[in-house]
Amino acid sequence: MSQFLRYSLPEHLRARRSAQRREVGVQVAAVVTALLCLAGAGMLLAPMNAVRRERQLVVDPDTIKGLPPGMSLLGKLGTFRALAIDWASIRAERLKQEGKTYEAYELHKTICKLAPRFPRVWATAAWNMAYNISVNQYTPEARWQWVRNGIALLRDEGIPYNPRSITLYRELQWIFWHKIGDFLDDEHLNYKRALAVEMERVLGPPPVTLSDAEYFDWFRKIVDAPRDVTALIEGDAEVSRLVSRLIDLKLGPDDSLLEFVARHLRPELDAGTLVKDQQQADPLPAQRLAVLKDPAYAEALDRLLAALRSRVLRERYKMNLEWMLDLMVNQYGPLDWRNAFAHSLYWSSWGNKANEGYEYTDRADEVNTARNMFFALHSLIVRGRMVLLPDFDDPFASYIDFTSDLRFIPYLFNTYLRIGKEQFGGSPDFVEGTPGKNYMTGLVTNMENWIQMLFLEGGEENAAQAENFYAWLREYNRHPDGTVQSRYQKTLEQFVMDDILAQLDTYRAVNGLIRAQVVRGLKHLQLGQKAACLAAFERARLAYEYWMHDSRVDPNDRRKMQPFVVIVRDEIVEFLRAAYIAPLFKVRLWRELPLEQRQMSYDLLTAYFHELCAAQQPPWSVELAFDEPPGMEEARKRDLELRGAPRQEGVDPGEKFKP
Repeated sequence: MSQFLRYSLPEHLRARRSAQRREVGVQVAAVVTALLCLAGAGMLLAPMNAVRRERQLVVDPDTIKGLPPGMSLLGKLGTFRALAIDWASIRAERLKQEGKTYEAYELHKTICKLAPRFPRVWATAAWNMAYNISVNQYTPEARWQWVRNGIALLRDEGIPYNPRSITLYRELQWIFWHKIGDFLDDEHLNYKRALAVEMERVLGPPPVTLSDAEYFDWFRKIVDAPRDVTALIEGDAEVSRLVSRLIDLKLGPDDSLLEFVARHLRPELDAGTLVKDQQQADPLPAQRLAVLKDPAYAEALDRLLAALRSRVLRERYKMNLEWMLDLMVNQYGPLDWRNAFAHSLYWSSWGNKANEGYEYTDRADEVNTARNMFFALHSLIVRGRMVLLPDFDDPFASYIDFTSDLRFIPYLFNTYLRIGKEQFGGSPDFVEGTPGKNYMTGLVTNMENWIQMLFLEGGEENAAQAENFYAWLREYNRHPDGTVQSRYQKTLEQFVMDDILAQLDTYRAVNGLIRAQVVRGLKHLQLGQKAACLAAFERARLAYEYWMHDSRVDPNDRRKMQPFVVIVRDEIVEFLRAAYIAPLFKVRLWRELPLEQRQMSYDLLTAYFHELCAAQQPPWSVELAFDEPPGMEEARKRDLELRGAPRQEGVDPGEKFKP
């Protein structure tokens, strides 16, 4: 019996029981671990959702509202959404190739709704609209509409869903700079006209100011205006009375008022003084003008217009008014918001600001966005002053032209230094006072052009700026061994003139430069910029004298040019006959021309003047628009002496032809 009680389990049974105990322990440990992991995952859910929102990886249910049921279902099925996007993208490309542009447009919008937080989808769709679909249209109206569709898709939908995507800001500003502002598209001038007229409808004609500070104050009224127009009308007794008067005249406090003001309250030359047979006008516009010009309503009208303009800029164009004013006052100067380059500058700089301190920015797009800010400012230097005579009924028939604006040169220089330091200031080879190696070449190339432009423009302020930039080049653009480059070891005048004279080695180059400077001077003169006009004419005269000095020996007149006054006369005649110059600006130019030049040109233009005035509706008086200069009899006698160029024998051959 005792032996039975002392019985022990066999070895294999003891091993099985031990294994069973270990298995239970493992299971218990696994369950406990799973519970701990589940609890940990629950604790991490909120931070992970925050990261997803920050990186814009969350699908907003509102973005799939309005989609067809099948698409809406795919949008809710996670990875199946990618299948819908692939299918829709292929289908949209096929529709575009088949010329079914509106179907392709709707499908692109569907794709964007399926992937609203994926910036490349928006960028691709906008590019297709503004570039690919637009060029397949046959009228400027249709092409402009597709460019606008691309802009609106990014500005009104893509960026609100992806407010920190530098890619979308870069794409939007590129459309303004490259598609509208540059010369790539055959219809680029019509795009410029349409944008300028559209913005002038909102902001009215540019105010007459004597300084940049006055221009800033004009725009500051829009920024400071009440953001609720209805509350302004209800709470401001003077504005309320004005609105009541205007409503009685069928003009409400909305876009119609802005357009009427843009059409009729303009500071430029009054065409009524040129009319020969004034027709009876519609009494309603005259009654409206009487109210709007009433001094008793002047301040109330300013407040109302500022509030209306503020609302349109914020709600329709999605622009931040405070940032617009800051760009003008503190960063880039007196921007003309009718100019595509101003919009390009706004969106590139706003994108740069929106991504400050954002870790997940595309580095290449960040650098390119900064570069595009440089491009926009450079374009404003070259074509920043706009001459616009808007046709609100047919914007594509508007007169538009551009001249240089050297006021933006110091702003671009400061932008190079600021952006360069922001992006590369932490690099060990960064040199304070420079934009860093990445932007150095571009800055040096631009600066050498600025020096030439400032020097040739003339004036004490321009000369001082040119000297400062020239000193900067000596200091920072040195040889690798630290020595000053030889081309900077000369006076400023020698540096500028050597570069110009190096271009004047052929008749074609000299003739092109002379005539281009004369035309540039005429453009300045029609704007009343007499100093700039004289500077351009002086550059043309210097180039003429340089060439003629070495061509006086030519016995057959093969290389000689006409007398300088004759070249100027011919350019005046061609400029005034040009179809792209608006008639009102031709009148202004004629009145600004010196007496001698009007005398020399008058007989060549008399028939054209009569035809031009007769073509206006109603006709203009030729005597008022293009009056005959005094002293024409004596002028005609002098003109006979300029016909033909007598040969000259036995003269010094000039430096180029001496052995």
